[in-house]
Amino acid sequence: MKVCHFITYYLPVTQNWIYSQLVFNDECKSTVLCQRLINPKQFPFDNVHPICQTPGPSSIPKRIAHKIFERYPSNPHLRIINGIKPDILHGHFLLESWRNYHLIKQSKIPLVTTCYGQDITSLPRKPFWKSRAKKVFELSSAFIVEGPHMGDTLAALGCPKEKINVIKLGIDTTKITHNPPMDDNGGNDTVRILFTGLGREKKGAAYAVQAFIKAVSLMPPSGSTNIELHLLGDGPYRKPAEKMLRNAGIMQKAIFHGMKPVDQYLKLLKSIDIVLAPSVRAADGDTEGGAPVVVIEALCAGIPVIASTHCDIPSIVSHGSSGLLSAERDAGALAKDIVTLSINKQLRIDMGKQGSNYARAEHDIIRQVRKITNVYRKAVPLSGKPHS
Repeated sequence: MKVCHFITYYLPVTQNWIYSQLVFNDECKSTVLCQRLINPKQFPFDNVHPICQTPGPSSIPKRIAHKIFERYPSNPHLRIINGIKPDILHGHFLLESWRNYHLIKQSKIPLVTTCYGQDITSLPRKPFWKSRAKKVFELSSAFIVEGPHMGDTLAALGCPKEKINVIKLGIDTTKITHNPPMDDNGGNDTVRILFTGLGREKKGAAYAVQAFIKAVSLMPPSGSTNIELHLLGDGPYRKPAEKMLRNAGIMQKAIFHGMKPVDQYLKLLKSIDIVLAPSVRAADGDTEGGAPVVVIEALCAGIPVIASTHCDIPSIVSHGSSGLLSAERDAGALAKDIVTLSINKQLRIDMGKQGSNYARAEHDIIRQVRKITNVYRKAVPLSGKPHS
């Protein structure tokens, strides 16, 4: 089958799962239609066609127009579609399906839309978006969401339930090794805790740092275990996090790694003992699209997860089995969970095994792209035949 994917940018590091959907789907020939290119060397793919092909300031007026009018001109993408003659159009995020709405209607090619969180939580709060979403609900043959919570959220907006397909995010499990907790080092066992997400409110950076500060004070004074916070990424929540740690007098226990390419992030993951994911509903309604990808990757690596009961995280992390869960914004509960896992290596090992077995069975990218392809097949009219 031939599939054209609508993506805003090709491709942010934070959306690397889309790349996996492209390169691991041997049953489909994929083409990407996007606004502009970012990180093309990190995510090499031959069939990518940006509207704003000229890099730098000269493309800014077009990008501003796209943002203001929330539409793309039909001609650039339509020329590609007419040449390829795809069987399916796949909009990644509700916003991209809307931006290409007239093109899709004109082409009369079946549309599949994947919703990832913000597009069905905070976006519908904006003027005109409920009516726009309704039009996309009517136009799309099928929708894909990561978990049952997101499915219910989409249905509550008016999307027909029969169009909603729950397919968990897939990851390349072959790139992630299952690493048991690191051995004691000279009698001083340092437990390394990873938090990712300094760029978005929904990641819960403030609660991650508050929990870590509290956990430091709760650690047994006579124990030989130290805890260390690793923060990956960058954005508006970095400076507040640094200030909180500095004011608490424990800045030396935190390491800010900044933004990292995927391969360096996976290398860092090998040294981590606990992943912290205290996601929350942001003030503008923004939420995770299911569960953060780092949670799935942590489980695959055999790392227990401490997280909130946000969105579909409870459908990914089994409380008491592969991690520990608590209510959103409860830094005190998160801190106690950090201490519990930090001082109990065997519990971390046991949870890690459970999480790895689950993630490798349920989130393997090969298995998940087959499910996506089945959605494509069902969306093609019975009388239609894939183009040669």
